[in-house]
Amino acid sequence: MLLLAFAVIVLVGVELLSRPASINVTVQGGRASVGALAPDFTTQTIDGTPVHLRQYRGKPVLLNFWATWCAPCQQEMPLLQRASDIGHAPGLVVLAVNYQETNPTSIKAFLRKVDVHFPAVYDPAGQIAAEYGVNVGLPVSIFIDRSGKVSFIQLGQMTNAILQQHLQPIL
Repeated sequence: MLLLAFAVIVLVGVELLSRPASINVTVQGGRASVGALAPDFTTQTIDGTPVHLRQYRGKPVLLNFWATWCAPCQQEMPLLQRASDIGHAPGLVVLAVNYQETNPTSIKAFLRKVDVHFPAVYDPAGQIAAEYGVNVGLPVSIFIDRSGKVSFIQLGQMTNAILQQHLQPIL
């Protein structure tokens, strides 16, 4: 019993030590809906760089809400990476919004596994997800045009056909 208690304490300690010191997330602008301005948010990348959605105004943005435990997210990520690679010339920004996880080691391992290089950002309490209507089921992708308006909301895993159909209007 003492050994089990020690193991639990060690696991909790490792989890707490691997978390970033402070992740400050704010969201403004109300709920996301097609045709309306996308709610602005502030968070940070997995590497600690501050990110504000408004910094991408004038560029097409694809937000992808995902988690390391989500099998469809794992299958979808390479498709998004290809879109990021191909869409880079017209300025496409792909942001992977991690849903309620804070362990950078496991998040980075997942991104390496799926060979993703676009920025991943934290949403530890699901504040961003809540304003974008993400409450059940992942992945969810939000297509935002250059003016900052939501063009399309994809619930569930995307196919290449769906991706191409909804990327074209925002590029």
